[in-house]
Amino acid sequence: MSDPCPGGAGCAHRRRDAATEVVVGSLLVLAMAVGGVYVACRPASGAVDGWFLTVIGASNSPILTAATSLRYPVVIIVGSLVASGFAFRQGWPRAVACLIGPPLALFLCEALVKPWVGRTLGGALSYPSGTAVGAAALATAAVLATPSRWRLVTVASETAYVLWVFTAVIALRLHYPTDVVAGVAFGVGVVLLADGLARLVAGLVRPGAITIPTAVGGEDAPTPGHG
Repeated sequence: MSDPCPGGAGCAHRRRDAATEVVVGSLLVLAMAVGGVYVACRPASGAVDGWFLTVIGASNSPILTAATSLRYPVVIIVGSLVASGFAFRQGWPRAVACLIGPPLALFLCEALVKPWVGRTLGGALSYPSGTAVGAAALATAAVLATPSRWRLVTVASETAYVLWVFTAVIALRLHYPTDVVAGVAFGVGVVLLADGLARLVAGLVRPGAITIPTAVGGEDAPTPGHG
């Protein structure tokens, strides 16, 4: 049920939820950046990479190769459009976040972060993994776009999807495992930041506009900004 809540307790609660998204998203992006500083200074494979490479053996399975389709921007754009369409019933802030979050994450990864870190594998920039960024960002957008009553199912399915991509790019030896971990953190972090900031801005412009659920739970509202 929609809650106008201009200045009320419900609105304050939703602002806290949005602020929590911003904090969590910022911490994930920061973790990727700290890892990037370390990798820039020590680009060689380390103990963490070695452990994952031992657990996940090399493979050229077509099932794993299929996961790498997320390297293509058109896949990210189409996925973001679909997620945004589903998210629109929760309000324009979430729809905008689902629309711009995944493409923005991939753009920042490829255009800024990879050249800044400079780690390479097979002659190509590798940190963070763009495939992992795309998978994690789209998975996060899918969770945000899902109505709360179905969200646990979406979380489970999207987690399995991200793990498939995680395993694929390591088994195919396209990335160091730490590249993939950083990609997942960055993809999730950017989309959470986009959603939290969009909701906070909407709340400042129209105090009753933050009437949508968080990524964890909450009650759906059909439209934003009543009151």
